[in-house]
Amino acid sequence: MSRQDEPIEPILQRLREATGREESFRILFDRFYWPLFRFFEHRGFSTEECQDLIQETFLRVYRGIEAFRGESRWEHWLFRIAANTAIKALRHRAAAKRTGQEVPLEGDGEGDSPALTSGGSARTPEPLRQLLGMEMRELLTRAIEDLPPQMRRCVRLRVLQDLDYDEIAEILQLSPSTVKVQLFKARKRLQMELGEAFADFDL
Repeated sequence: MSRQDEPIEPILQRLREATGREESFRILFDRFYWPLFRFFEHRGFSTEECQDLIQETFLRVYRGIEAFRGESRWEHWLFRIAANTAIKALRHRAAAKRTGQEVPLEGDGEGDSPALTSGGSARTPEPLRQLLGMEMRELLTRAIEDLPPQMRRCVRLRVLQDLDYDEIAEILQLSPSTVKVQLFKARKRLQMELGEAFADFDL
């Protein structure tokens, strides 16, 4: 089995233990470069911007790999970082347009973007709000698919069809209290996996 076909977990373990870290990091970079490139390209970034954002994403991965303990799937963790990187880039772009200044995409990845530094609550343009909303819903949909079957059915009916607890209970032949428990557990799992991406959703 080639290193490119190696399961993810041993690679991540070597990264956490700093055993062959550089080689392991290169394997991950090569394996996920094009999925990340398509991810950013689909969101309207140019080829050069996609390359910059991929580098920024993997820099954050490198800095934060020790904090990844496998509570969520590696792909979810990676693409959550990518989504947050894209959001920061879009906010930088919006800030640059408002101020007429050139704002680079890259940065330290940790501080507030210029769009948030004016009183802590910049006004996001409508097209950007719409794009961010689509981004969050895509992340949420991916995470829902990995929930246990009964929990996933409850969440789908709640989120996609906007049904109340009693309606969900009737459809799934469950008690309302069971539905509440399932949604409560789902909320905790989704918050753990999606972090700030889950902030605008309510179960």
